[in-house]
Order: sequence, then structure tokens, then C-alpha cells
Amino acid sequence: MKFPDYLSCLEIKELLVSMGIQTIPEIKPVSLTYQSKNFREVEVENPVIQFGKRLEAGAISLDSEDVRITIAKDDTIEINGLKACAYIKKQSYGVNLYRKTSTYRYHLCNCATIQSMIADGRLSRYVSTTRSDGLFPVIVQSPPRAKEHILELELCKNCREMLAARGMLPNHYSLEKFFNAYQPDIPKTIRRTEQVITKEKYAPDHPEVARRYKERENYRCQMCSVNCQDAQHCLHLHHIDGDGQNNNRSNLRVFCADCHARQSRHTHMLGNPNFIQMINQIKKLRKEQGILSLD
Repeated sequence: MKFPDYLSCLEIKELLVSMGIQTIPEIKPVSLTYQSKNFREVEVENPVIQFGKRLEAGAISLDSEDVRITIAKDDTIEINGLKACAYIKKQSYGVNLYRKTSTYRYHLCNCATIQSMIADGRLSRYVSTTRSDGLFPVIVQSPPRAKEHILELELCKNCREMLAARGMLPNHYSLEKFFNAYQPDIPKTIRRTEQVITKEKYAPDHPEVARRYKERENYRCQMCSVNCQDAQHCLHLHHIDGDGQNNNRSNLRVFCADCHARQSRHTHMLGNPNFIQMINQIKKLRKEQGILSLD
């Protein structure tokens, strides 16, 4: 639908000038946009796997916003669903830079030390990692300035006793053996439902055109003949060429939601719960009206 170009009218131009209006802002064409929310299932990388890569590459603070700490049934520490070490990264004593060792310990269990730290509100001192070679990035707090070093840490004595009591301390223990034996099996990908919003442009008089055409067809679908008089929302105006602006009579059809969804480029409707509800209602109407199903 095209609107008259009122700005080309001499009388209107003279009126605007007399009102002191020198420039006329551009008037954009009017169109009606219909927004459709659809849903689809996609396969994506498991967020736990993504987080695990970060845990393996470095040390993440336990008070980070994206860290979820849980204690598993076997009393081991799990970070976002992965078994992990917890240790104090900023160390100020007990460090031997020549041997690259430290008297600080790392923890795998909810042992007495960890419980004490939680009770005293000092858990934020700890970081977590799934690095499995027994080497840990440590910030040594020694003059003249703090500096990060890679040091070897030993497993906490309390944690060792807890693991041994549960039969979880492998022979010739190492972190690599522990993680290989007890790390949960995390799927690499997950399926999730995401919302997809599509926009279709219609002419400004679309609602009136749709009402008029449905009325002309006595609210019957032109394909399956189901009567939608009592469920008019289930009856749609279909544009054959896919152009919502083209309201030429030859380009329009009146279809029920089910027949509409079967048209070319309309399969996205089947992923929308609202359309599915309409389609189920159409099938019920067909049955009541003695119309054979299209399935």
C-alpha cells in the first residue's frame, strides 16, 4: 500500500513555510512487522568441559562468581561438577625456590583443614585447579616483590587418610592416577533449546485484509476445508510468494494453522509451542467435522 506524497503539494509547502518550518524531516515508509518466537534444539559444547579447560590451564579463585563448590558423596571437593584440588596460591613461608617445593599442601577432600578455613571465613584464600602433574602456580610473597613460581606441593595428610579410608588412594598415588580413576564422565556436548525470533513484514492494512479474506471464505481453510468459525485465531492469511507486503488477491490464501505450517519456508512454525497448540486444535476440529486427517 502506497501513501500519497503530501510533501509534493504546493499548498502544504506554503503552509509549512508560513509556520516557519524550513526543513521537512524525512518520513519513513510505514510497515507492519509480525514477530514470531520459535524454538529449536542445538548441540553445543558442554559448559562443564569449557570450564574444565580453564581449571586445567590455571588456578581459579574459589570466590569467583562462576565457581560452584560442592562436596561429593565421597567427601571430595568438586568445582562446577569436576573433582579438583584446592590450595593457597599466595604463600609467604615454607617455600624452597632452589628445590621448587613448599610446605603448603593441596586438598582433594572436605578435610578438617578445609572445614576450619570455611568456619573462619578464609576460604577465599584458596584457588582450584585440575592440573594433574603435581605442580602448582604459586605467588611467593617475598621481598622485594611477589612473584609467581611453579612449585611442587604434597597432598594434605588429612585428605590422604580420608581417601585411603574410602579405598580411593591408588597404589603409587599421583594426581594423574586419581583424576583418571575418579573424575566424573562429562559428555563433551549437550543439547539445549534456544529461542529464535523471526520478523515478517506485512502491509499496514494487513489485519483488515486478513479479516476480510477469512470472512469471504466463511472461515474455512482453502486446503482442508476445516471450519474455524469458533477458532478464528487458528486461521491464517498466507502469502504465496512469501512477501507480506504483496496483498494482491492472487497472492493470498486462507489456511488453517496446520496447512499453513506445511507450506514452503514455514516449517519453523512447528517449533513454536503456540503454533503446535493451534495445530492440535485444528486436528480436533477436523475430527469433529468428519474431515480426514492430512497425516
